Amino acid sequence: MSLEGQENNETNLPDINQVTDESVLSYLKEKGHEVSSIDELFAKPEPIIETKEVNPYEDILDDDDKAYLNYKKETGRSRKEYEALQTNLDEVSPLSYAREQVLRESGLNLNKEQIDEYLETKLGISDINELTTSDLIELSKYGKSIKDARIEEQSKYRQPVQSKTEISQQQNSNQDELVQLANGTFMKKSDYEIAQQNQDKHNQMVKEAVNSVTAASFKVNIDDNGEQRELNYNYDYSDNDRSSAMSIVSDLGKFVQDTYQGEAGFNHKQFAEDVFWLDPKNREGVISSIVHKVRAEAIEEVMKQRGNVNYRTQTNNLSNTEKPGIKIVNINDI
Repeated sequence: MSLEGQENNETNLPDINQVTDESVLSYLKEKGHEVSSIDELFAKPEPIIETKEVNPYEDILDDDDKAYLNYKKETGRSRKEYEALQTNLDEVSPLSYAREQVLRESGLNLNKEQIDEYLETKLGISDINELTTSDLIELSKYGKSIKDARIEEQSKYRQPVQSKTEISQQQNSNQDELVQLANGTFMKKSDYEIAQQNQDKHNQMVKEAVNSVTAASFKVNIDDNGEQRELNYNYDYSDNDRSSAMSIVSDLGKFVQDTYQGEAGFNHKQFAEDVFWLDPKNREGVISSIVHKVRAEAIEEVMKQRGNVNYRTQTNNLSNTEKPGIKIVNINDI
């Protein structure tokens, strides 16, 4: 290298006195190594110490306890709810659901023997301890609502518990969608609209059904001098009759409430008497009996008027009007 070139290189070297911390940090930043100070550049990184959470009860917890604690951590629910999830509802006997249904319907504190006695009578089971396939089917249908409630309950228990804040926010978001009913309760607007549509459809069907009924026919078999004869009696429904039927059937629950519920409670006696007439066999049997009685009384009255059955009175009258050649004989002598 020539002396001229060497002089040029020495001229391009930076003056050591002009190098500062800021210039070095700026240079490093341009190269992608940003630091806040020269000391940080040469500082040794602190070693990373891994910490492991130690459960002080690890040695005394069994597998079931650990499973519940994990469930509690994930959902925030109780031990009772956890245990409810451990039952396979399909393996529970239909008899168990049916027994619980009896207790729910009756509201009584019945023992097992009393419950089984009721189930045998209601479902036509000959022996509750020797159940047939038909018995199991009847028990399953009777206790279905209980099983469905358990399934829904388990589904809820699998979800985390909502906090008060979440519940409050959900209630606020649904507030505008609620409709207040006449009894003061609230119902979702969408559910209310569906219920109203179903009610309108029901009322239309009831109206068509009631208007199609014009008359009631009753058949009565009588003994006509040893020969059976059938009599037919018809009753033509009036507009008022159809209007009354329409009012009752449109809202049967309201009719029952208004008719049988009073200050003293529910009038079970009157309700039982009225429900008796719902069965056509009961209704026809009573009407037939009434027709027989009315017919017998009418025949007896006609015979009295036509033949003067009161023989004592007739004898006295004849004795007073005795004519020559005619002998009046007392009925007892005959």
